[in-house]
Amino acid sequence: MNVGDIVKSYDFPGNTECYMIGKVVSISTLYGDFRAQFIKRVWLNKEDKKSTPDFFTAPLQGNSFMDTDASPRIVIIA
Repeated sequence: MNVGDIVKSYDFPGNTECYMIGKVVSISTLYGDFRAQFIKRVWLNKEDKKSTPDFFTAPLQGNSFMDTDASPRIVIIA
């Protein structure tokens, strides 16, 4: 993952129905997370437009409960 990448950040490993999409603006190896400019949120496979935050923060792959390579929680999509 690099600054500028567009990522899909799943809420939980193995759950592909709930996620956020954003553009990575910073990565912290010290804290093991990244910050992304919000693009879209999906809840139960439907776009959630209730609230639109400017940014979201999530743990880097491998820094969250149950992270595995077989079921990535963070996917680079562009």
